[in-house]
Amino acid sequence: MLSDRLAGAFLLILGGLLLLIIIPWQVETVDYGWLRPRTMPSLLAGLLALCGLLLVLRPGTEPPRSANWPRAALYAGLLIAGLALISRYGFLWVAPPLALALMWLAGERRWIWLAAGTMGTPAMIWLCVAILLERPLP
Repeated sequence: MLSDRLAGAFLLILGGLLLLIIIPWQVETVDYGWLRPRTMPSLLAGLLALCGLLLVLRPGTEPPRSANWPRAALYAGLLIAGLALISRYGFLWVAPPLALALMWLAGERRWIWLAAGTMGTPAMIWLCVAILLERPLP
C-alpha cells in the first residue's frame, strides 16, 4: 500500500534525522554514569528508523480504513495537554492518568491491561530516565 510506504519513508527519515542531527545536537555529552545520555534516545531512534524501513519494504496488504481525523486530533490534543500538565505538576502526578486516558481512547477496556499500562509505563519511563540516565524528570 502506498500509504504504508509513505508512512514508513517518513519514519525512516525521522529516525535518521534524530540519529544523525537532532540527538547529537540536543543531548549533552557527560563523562559520568554508566549509561550515557545519548544511549536510550539513539536506540529508540534506530528502532524507529528500522520499523520505517520494514514498512517501506513490506507494506500491509489490507486497504486502509477511512481516516478518523477527529480521533487523531483528540490524541494529539491529549498529548499536548499532558505535556503542559507535566510541566506544571510533574511527571509522577500526570503520567499515570495520561497513560490511562490514552489507553482508554485506544479502545483498551480490560482492567488488568489498563492497570498495568497506567502504573507500568510511567514506572518504566521513570526507571530509564531518572535511574539509568540519572536525569531529573519534571
